[in-house]
Amino acid sequence: MNPFSYKTHAVKVVFGKRTLEAIQDNFPEGKSIKLGVIASKRNAELVNEIAKLDRVEAVFHFDKVAQHVPMSLVDEAKSFFVDKKPDIIFCLGGGSAIGLGKALVLEIETELWAAPSTYSGSEMTNIYGISHDGVKTVKRDDRVHPKFVIFDPYLSLGMPLELAIPSAFNAMAHLVEAVYSIEGNPITDNLTSLGLSKLYSGLKELKKKGVLTPEINQELLFGAYIGGKVLCEVSMGLHHKAAHVLGGNFGLEHSHIHTLLLPYVLEYQWEYLDDLQQNLYNEAFGFGHPPSIIRDLQENLGVAYDLQGLGLKQEDITKAVDYLMAMTYPNPAPMDRDKLIQMLTKAF
Repeated sequence: MNPFSYKTHAVKVVFGKRTLEAIQDNFPEGKSIKLGVIASKRNAELVNEIAKLDRVEAVFHFDKVAQHVPMSLVDEAKSFFVDKKPDIIFCLGGGSAIGLGKALVLEIETELWAAPSTYSGSEMTNIYGISHDGVKTVKRDDRVHPKFVIFDPYLSLGMPLELAIPSAFNAMAHLVEAVYSIEGNPITDNLTSLGLSKLYSGLKELKKKGVLTPEINQELLFGAYIGGKVLCEVSMGLHHKAAHVLGGNFGLEHSHIHTLLLPYVLEYQWEYLDDLQQNLYNEAFGFGHPPSIIRDLQENLGVAYDLQGLGLKQEDITKAVDYLMAMTYPNPAPMDRDKLIQMLTKAF
């Protein structure tokens, strides 16, 4: 066996149970719980039901969330929670709610739980990002990894397609980059292969049926779980760096920019990938050129975005590339300024 190292994380994951039941079953023994909840107003009814659970002493609901986790919002949430001393911060929602919870556990002493309502994968990572003065800083810290995660399929089943589809492609992006990560190993390779097959088959079925059925949702949710898990266990390259730059520094919607970049960045990397890496994509996506297959699927699902439509100004392309060139990160294809400008111009 060729030597390799593999780091996983201590997290309990519950699949398929309803949120209230899973919370009740997993409270620490022998004491009442003060629960801080981060969830948008649309989840207020579920938050009220959580407050009625046995052994819940109090629920403190912070209902403001924002993409890219502005530092001002972190400060506001900290002021809201710090004197209340919650035993657990429970994040209910997508990557924005979970991201805010991650930032908070670096500021106040508490445990982090999460129940995702999208396919973002943030609940399975030690990665967090905070935006300040027009720049998003993304880091890793094991303290921000949730200790308990509930995959309640009813939370994501109600997503409108315009949210569900790009969220699933966002999950796919984690796995596409994991294939060529320098930290990849036989464990992550097998997880990645499984996750890609789940997401691709789920999205193809969604294209066919035109509705997010329980079966399709479960397929996508499980693929998203694997995507988040693998994202936590290996480093990411150009795709994720570009998504954080374009999203955090230029205000583009997170899942939309991940969706758009997916085929363009994979095309940029393609000739620098070895046969095993290319074959893994071919096995996941079938015969053909994987970047083109992904883009065709996006077109058929109505998410063939472009940078102009997402709100980027053409003159900001070079600024974005300057940010990318200033970063240091492993990537199979060399960072070539002119080629990066060409890639983003094509995406524009």
